[in-house]
Amino acid sequence: MLTLQLRPPGHWLYLRPYQSHLQPNNKKKSIDKIKGIEKAHPFSRKAKQVRRAYAREDRIAKVKSISDEIKTRQVDRIVWFKYALPDDLTSATPDLVHELIEQYINRNEDEINALKATIRPNRPKPAKLDVYLMVMGKDRQEYEAGFKLPDLCNAANVSKLREWEGDYNGLAAIRMVHIAASEKPTQPTATAP
Repeated sequence: MLTLQLRPPGHWLYLRPYQSHLQPNNKKKSIDKIKGIEKAHPFSRKAKQVRRAYAREDRIAKVKSISDEIKTRQVDRIVWFKYALPDDLTSATPDLVHELIEQYINRNEDEINALKATIRPNRPKPAKLDVYLMVMGKDRQEYEAGFKLPDLCNAANVSKLREWEGDYNGLAAIRMVHIAASEKPTQPTATAP
């Protein structure tokens, strides 16, 4: 009778599976560090290094472009609120903040109406109209969930916002808040005597 004896992982007869991702000498992360790329065989280890390095560069560029787009949208929004707030106010009331958010959401209303007026019967809508409507819908959904903007009800924060020069790195000094449509103050109704 033959018995199979299993060996512990530290034993010299234990065979580990081949793991290419654990090879420490094969970790070239940038293409500049890989020498002799043009002489590499298509299925060689060097070719795998090159493919990994190109894939890493693509992945980093994609993440950076998404991050830059998010930063640009955030800066554009804050610049809009900076110039929308009247200069004579040191801080805004909650009613004014909700009114400014509604103005921000409807900021492309004139272009939307102009594009709707140019649509001829039985013709497709312009792509620009779809983009404007999509942006308005996204802003409306964000307002329902919680709209991120500078704290305009705090006088010190408003002064920091007015001193801000428009760069993304300066945003850390400005306090941001989330304001939802459900937080909108209700208007008291007048009762008849």
